[in-house]
Amino acid sequence: MIQITRRERLLAIGAAAVIAVWAVNALALKPARERIRTLQRVLPEKQAQLRDLQAKSAAYRALQRRFQQLQTKLASQSANFELLPFLEKMIDQHRLTRHATMQPETTQPRPDYTQVVVSVEVREVSLEQLVDFLVAVESSEAVVQIGSLHIQKNPVNEMLVDSTVGIYSPQRSPQAAPTQVAHVP
Repeated sequence: MIQITRRERLLAIGAAAVIAVWAVNALALKPARERIRTLQRVLPEKQAQLRDLQAKSAAYRALQRRFQQLQTKLASQSANFELLPFLEKMIDQHRLTRHATMQPETTQPRPDYTQVVVSVEVREVSLEQLVDFLVAVESSEAVVQIGSLHIQKNPVNEMLVDSTVGIYSPQRSPQAAPTQVAHVP
């Protein structure tokens, strides 16, 4: 066996301790610190993504509820409902008969739905009359929606307006099966 002096023994123990500290630092502490830094950087990003996903989920649930309400309202609407006679009645009620012309059109955006679009052109009416008419159409029990609205001042009388209103009414196609919507709590 080799004889080593006390000083050499202390030097060897010190070197072993330094190597052990370096090894613990390199193999355990440094990777743990790097992981903590990475988590501190990534965690706020993931939390922001989670909040965004929760907001989108809430918006989706709200849209789904509105769609189900529309489906229910559409199912409860009379099968004989026609948009053109309905609008003629509303125009008569708001005394716009001599100021309005209508142009109907039917489209089929989906196989199970048709959509009746009536373009109502109103000339030389007050803004108040136009707003009253639009409110009455939107608040009626019928499933109708104002899809477009273009208003401009009348060139002859600036107290009056000319307007073109696109009014839509979805209708289930007669051969359509009921639409199923996945339930999201």
